[in-house]
Amino acid sequence: MKTLTKSTTLYKTPFSKAYWIDALAELKDTKMLVFAALMIALRVAMKGLAIPLAPNLKINIAFFANALGAMTFGPVVAALAAMVSDTLGCILFPTGPYFFPYIFIEIAGSVIFALFLYRAKVSVFRLTMSRFCIDVFVNIIMDIPLMTLYYKMVLGKSYTWMLMPKIAKNLSMFPVESIFLVLFMSAMLPIMYKMHLVYYQGTELKLTKKMLAGLLALFVLAVTCTGSYLVYNYNTSNQVSWLDKEDKITLNTALTETALAKGEIEEGQVCIVSRVSKKLMEDEVQVEFNVYDVAEGTEIENLMSYRSKDAKNDKALSQSMEGKAMHLKDDMGKILELSIEKKE
Repeated sequence: MKTLTKSTTLYKTPFSKAYWIDALAELKDTKMLVFAALMIALRVAMKGLAIPLAPNLKINIAFFANALGAMTFGPVVAALAAMVSDTLGCILFPTGPYFFPYIFIEIAGSVIFALFLYRAKVSVFRLTMSRFCIDVFVNIIMDIPLMTLYYKMVLGKSYTWMLMPKIAKNLSMFPVESIFLVLFMSAMLPIMYKMHLVYYQGTELKLTKKMLAGLLALFVLAVTCTGSYLVYNYNTSNQVSWLDKEDKITLNTALTETALAKGEIEEGQVCIVSRVSKKLMEDEVQVEFNVYDVAEGTEIENLMSYRSKDAKNDKALSQSMEGKAMHLKDDMGKILELSIEKKE
């Protein structure tokens, strides 16, 4: 097996010509390419594995292999490995329609790990900052626009209702992920150094009580802040975009049938939901809706999956009144109260 004679220089930053010359040289090292193939296989195999911390809260452990590989073979090979692992993962373990732009998320995460860890004196600070940059710049700033585009173009759904939970998860999990990453690298660096795959054995990589306390404090602060905002956002936002097609059909049908039974509307009119306001610890959900006159010959059943936003674009409908209602949180087909006012 051919292994090139390479420099063992460590760099304080990746902003030097020599750093990138060394990174490019990894493409010619057979031993490093074999190791990269192993890391690709591990990343693909570990994509479905996670460390559970709480209900709906877990750490996907594939990032350990990603960080280890990027630290070892640098940003150039890391970018190529990310492309291969993302493509293989989608082929071998598909979780939905393939969306090509998402490959840039995989590349960005791998390159960021490499920029912080490759040919560097790996420290708790570097590991923590690498995880922070990935959680903020990759998982939030890059990922959210791509997921919004994916939901709109591929799934035909809104991603809005997922934004805050995603942001909250990444901010609150960053300190915990950093602790696990430090512990993992503390164990792996001496082994990698003995195998001549890295040039720093991590003798100074120690998670002190002060650092641990700081990360845990950040975790508590992040959970408290994001949790408080999520409660506020849940209680005050319009959640109509959270409804799927079946929910909208159930709610609009119940509103229309109740309004007809009470004599609030006439045949040929429909109620279309415009706002849904759920609140924590309350069993009743407040609903706002618009009443529309339906053009003759229009199938009313086809309108039941609308929101008011959709109804405004349908020329067969003309708004005539507005109304408010209330239904049980666990049964949107059961309308408790309903009132309608003429549109001014």
